[in-house]
Amino acid sequence: MAEHGNKATPRSGDKHPKVDISLLQTFHLVARTGSFSAAARELAISYQSAANHVRRLEQIYGARLIEAEKGSRRITLTPQGKALHASLGDELETILSRLTVLLHDVRSVLRVGVPQALFHHFFPAILRAFRLEAPDIELAFFERDTTLEKMMMAGALDAAVSERSFSHPGITQHLLGSYRLALVYPQDWPVSAFAADHSPPELGFFRDRPFVTYEAGQMVRTSALDYLTRVNGAAPRVSTSASGSTSVTRLIEAGLGYGVVPEWCAGPAGGRTAKIVLDEMEPMKLWFAHSAFLGTNRFIRLLHRSCQTTITGEAQPGHGGD
Repeated sequence: MAEHGNKATPRSGDKHPKVDISLLQTFHLVARTGSFSAAARELAISYQSAANHVRRLEQIYGARLIEAEKGSRRITLTPQGKALHASLGDELETILSRLTVLLHDVRSVLRVGVPQALFHHFFPAILRAFRLEAPDIELAFFERDTTLEKMMMAGALDAAVSERSFSHPGITQHLLGSYRLALVYPQDWPVSAFAADHSPPELGFFRDRPFVTYEAGQMVRTSALDYLTRVNGAAPRVSTSASGSTSVTRLIEAGLGYGVVPEWCAGPAGGRTAKIVLDEMEPMKLWFAHSAFLGTNRFIRLLHRSCQTTITGEAQPGHGGD
């Protein structure tokens, strides 16, 4: 962070002055509401206490953060105050939201977001591994896809497993591995047989067939549309979209179209569908994400290790547990 104004002189032996989070919370609310009185009401403290919190923070920060005219209840942020408020914004909201939940929960709960297909395929085994070391922790799962980053930023999730790479600085991600996608179609469709060299049939057969896929914004849909448009020279004819892999594969089994799904969702050989593994398509990466301030939490580390060993068969040093 760039320095503004004169530096505060830390106490002897302190490289970084210790800051009470209540000071940051008060400053954040004063800056957001535009007055000490509004922040004081929200925090259920006196006007003078709110003002004292901000003055103490200014002493630690080493610069004036707020200007208040005499006789006026409104305040303005100094350039230093604007810079500090902007840098605290999202991350402080996330921390305060999570602390509120922790203080009100009698039991320990870990809230995890994961797309439906990943949950169905991987998480029974992940849960078995996690339960061996943490039998009493409640895991609350949210089967989501497109909203995972937003939920983590809002403090509604502690961790997530997803194909998405999140960009928010308050979220830490670790690469777990990758998986292949497969084109799945009804078994009775007259697709040409595989050639003698075992190369797959031409995908042009599917160009004008109805395409069953995921709802807009989901990573598998986006990747599949890009790939099929490139190899066939035309975008697939999307006929139906659904939110989860179970729904997509059921529609394909019913003969309503073809689709691109994770390879493990394709169903067994000899069933109502057939598949073509798309080896030339870039594999989908899998990420484990958690709130940055929970990086040392033993249950977050245990969940990461359980995901790592289940999905790739090996734990990465430094992130797997205590």
